[in-house]
Amino acid sequence: MKAGGFEKSATSPVRTIRTCAKLGDMTQHTSHTRLPGLDGVRALAVIGVVWHHTEPGGAALPSLPFGLNLNGFLGVDLFFALSGLLITGLLLREHAHNGRISLAKFYVRRSLRIFPLYYAVLALLTLYFIGAPASSTQRSAFLHDLPWLVTYTSNWVPIHELMGITWSLSTEEQFYLAWPPLLAWLGRRALWPLLVFLGLNQALNLGLLNGWWPALDHARNELAILQATFTPILLGVLLAFALDSPAPRAALQRLTDGPALAAWLLLLAALACWPGDIQGWPRLAFHVVATVALAGIVLHPSSRIVSALEWKPLAFIGMVSYGIYLLHLIVLDAAQRALSRWHVDLPGALFVVGLAGTVALAALSYRFFERPLLRLKDRWRSA
Repeated sequence: MKAGGFEKSATSPVRTIRTCAKLGDMTQHTSHTRLPGLDGVRALAVIGVVWHHTEPGGAALPSLPFGLNLNGFLGVDLFFALSGLLITGLLLREHAHNGRISLAKFYVRRSLRIFPLYYAVLALLTLYFIGAPASSTQRSAFLHDLPWLVTYTSNWVPIHELMGITWSLSTEEQFYLAWPPLLAWLGRRALWPLLVFLGLNQALNLGLLNGWWPALDHARNELAILQATFTPILLGVLLAFALDSPAPRAALQRLTDGPALAAWLLLLAALACWPGDIQGWPRLAFHVVATVALAGIVLHPSSRIVSALEWKPLAFIGMVSYGIYLLHLIVLDAAQRALSRWHVDLPGALFVVGLAGTVALAALSYRFFERPLLRLKDRWRSA
């Protein structure tokens, strides 16, 4: 694709955003290095998701002070924001180096990262449930959901049991299908439909469409995608552009400098513990603060906070977080059965056992299955 789509438009509201060589400083992790601190962010996000899914089986989890509760499901929103940032950064960097974006190479790289483990898990579960008793509720639910799981469309139907988390993976896949071609073909002009879509997302999040579409409120209770929306991914995209432009980058650097980064992270933690329904302004606030916090982590790699996020056990969990996310419901199901059989009813037992078991299984998967395939990605690098 020619570079023409990235030519500056004098009438664009984002005219200060331009593709420049400085993007390489931000996105070299997409080639042979990595951005400090982001594996730690992934680890905290996936640990939050595992925490969330230990309920109701782990309802005895310790409660937080002042009636607060850790909304671990917001870890998915963090993953979304990271995806928008890193995928867009990769594509902008490729364009800065090569004058074009190779969609074919992008999709090969993404396929090598996502598909092998995902379809291996589906295949193993299919074989398992084919041999399970016909009366098994898990068997009937899984086989009913299988067409949606195979086609990455499970975010638009209610998915139950062991693969209920795949709605977010489907959302990511649809983002990969839509955004890179728009960016390659339209360049900066692709931000116009992105901003429109962001507005629609917030109209949904704030309930502004409920009167126009009464069935929407009921559907939102059943579909996680209508609760989370694509907003954090889109904010991650905007962050990638902002970090690639001198003025917004400098503003974000000042906004997150010194103790300010710690303050942003404390605010993010407070929003993650928001009591009651987080839908609406609280969730939007979480998305915005998460985006600013990610900017601070990227822009201040030598800070003490980033050093803490680089703690080896935490960074390791982040490195294998895809496997943890994909496998944790299966491990939690097995752990819950085992703890029940052994009459173990200690507070937090399911969380501790489930997390440890999932990390161990994901580590084995990464070492012996995923990593050999990931080495093939280097053959499809564009820069």
